[in-house]
Amino acid sequence: MNKSSAMFVVEGEVCHEAVLKWYHGDSSVTNSRELSLKAKKHLSAMGWVFWYAPKKGRQELRYQSPKGKVYYSLRMACKSYIEEAVRERTLVAREMESKQSTEGKSAGGERTVADRVLESKQPTKRKSAWGEGTVVDRVLESKQPTKRSAGGEGTVADRVLESKKPTKRKSLTLLENQANDESVHFNPPKRQKKLKKQEYQIKPGRIIRSSKRVRKGPLPNSSHCNRKTILSWLIDNDAVTVLAKVYYRNKAGNPLKKGRVTRNGIQCDCCFRVFTLTAFEAHAGSAIHRPSANIILDDGSGRSISDCLKQVRDSIMIKSYKVESPQTVKDTSFQRECDEVCSACRHGGEIICCDHCPSAFHANCLGLKEVPNGDWFCPSCCCGICSIGYSTNDNFLACQQCERKFHVGCLGLKESNDLNNYQTGINWFCSHSCEKIFSSLRKLTGKPIPMGNNLTWTLLKPDACSDSYKDNVHALEASAENHSKLRVALDVMHECFEPSKDVYTGRDIVEDVIFSRVSKLKRLNFKGFYTVILEENDELVSVATVRVYGDRVAEMPLVATRFRHRRRGMCRVLVEELEKNLRKFGVQKLILPAVPSVVDTWTDNFGFSHMTDDERSELLQYTFLDFQGTILCQKLLDGSVID
Repeated sequence: MNKSSAMFVVEGEVCHEAVLKWYHGDSSVTNSRELSLKAKKHLSAMGWVFWYAPKKGRQELRYQSPKGKVYYSLRMACKSYIEEAVRERTLVAREMESKQSTEGKSAGGERTVADRVLESKQPTKRKSAWGEGTVVDRVLESKQPTKRSAGGEGTVADRVLESKKPTKRKSLTLLENQANDESVHFNPPKRQKKLKKQEYQIKPGRIIRSSKRVRKGPLPNSSHCNRKTILSWLIDNDAVTVLAKVYYRNKAGNPLKKGRVTRNGIQCDCCFRVFTLTAFEAHAGSAIHRPSANIILDDGSGRSISDCLKQVRDSIMIKSYKVESPQTVKDTSFQRECDEVCSACRHGGEIICCDHCPSAFHANCLGLKEVPNGDWFCPSCCCGICSIGYSTNDNFLACQQCERKFHVGCLGLKESNDLNNYQTGINWFCSHSCEKIFSSLRKLTGKPIPMGNNLTWTLLKPDACSDSYKDNVHALEASAENHSKLRVALDVMHECFEPSKDVYTGRDIVEDVIFSRVSKLKRLNFKGFYTVILEENDELVSVATVRVYGDRVAEMPLVATRFRHRRRGMCRVLVEELEKNLRKFGVQKLILPAVPSVVDTWTDNFGFSHMTDDERSELLQYTFLDFQGTILCQKLLDGSVID
């Protein structure tokens, strides 16, 4: 820094997620300026300094690391910080393993943590089960136009749609009426585009999609008998140890009660009773309602339970930086020009590729009697008013809640108060109902609802709980606790379902859904998902995932209850409270993909019914999470009975 440079002072504030998101360019972020400031605050807290340097008559910001290296952009500074964190973890892992190893190498030929971190840096090529070439190679080689093979038997929806005459483009009507009119079918614009076919041949009837298989019982030697709480999660991740001494502190920092950590909770030293974190706070005579922040490890470190939660969360995020970063999610799912399965039925074969996104469809699944040539756009990439897709001169806006897209020009023709602020594009909503649902979901997120009998119902979403806290410290605590509960919810899902990975990307679909991960491929884009949990005395007993597509429909693809808590009505409590809130939001229909072995349970006990192909074809503009071998069921939330 020379004499003409001016210091740029930023108050330090720890926020690891901001650095990761800024570096990866997370597309889910709506306020980039706020994210940039958070990233700078974190770097400042880590010892970085910023200053302005003159260049060609302008002042440009410079970023200097604690080691003295200067960077010319915030992105490169974030990259340097992340890489340094990875290097430090690698060195620590090597040191720990060298102490534990007697021969200097891991027993049985297993790789060390350091080896895995270093190996994850090596670039790898994606291989396919159908050949040595990459997926991109096969798709590029298969671009020769082919005729559609005959003989495929269509679904009921195909025959009904094919029997109708082509309809003209709908005239401009009120956006609200179109969204709520059940009689309106999506009419894809007829563009002339030739059918595409993969280079490899897929056997007729072969289903290439992820499966959803229910476990018949707990795995041998599993921890299904243990309580699933954030305290047990910390023990499993070696952040705290069993019988570790703890105490609850008051505002002055003095101990009010002392105890020891167990898997079932904290055992008090004075009465030897075991309490949950919340109950231990009450036992100490405090009503602050921040047990994680005020229960301190009595080991001289001064760490609170909340600090331990942050430590484990940050460790997981740094480990996943090379393997499962947000950028990796998007890149992995977009390695090909076009998806290899139909987004409607999840089958392979001859498919039509959208000219704007990687999604693909069978002509029959869209009700197309002939294969279009030229530019063609899938239902999700077409305007919700005129049903026409993208063009070079068009500007599109996507509703933050229902995810439908609209031409700015079409919106400008409407005389509706719902569309007054469409120019901003940030948190834009196509209707009052979508805005109401979005706002209601955000207000509900992270707020436990007492259900009686020591039960609490909570709606969770990554990085959403901290939005409601003005106090930065409280926001960081809420974010760490929110992440830990989502991790415990993932453990419950894995206890109840066999692993479900996407056939092409190899990613854990359940984990991506729970953490609302984003993808350019619509069938793998889980941005809108929330996780619902039911806890009994701080123990997580039942979990569900839900995505709300405006007031028309919501989906609940995954529901799980721990084996040790089944036949107690826990799933019913969780689902009924969810349905109650969806009714308040004005949502009309709830759908779920049911495993055949439990279809009767959903239809007989929960009021669901089988969804026909005709009913599914009415919702083609929405991409639902479906699994191989499941049966799509639906339930009207207004109390009506579906024939």
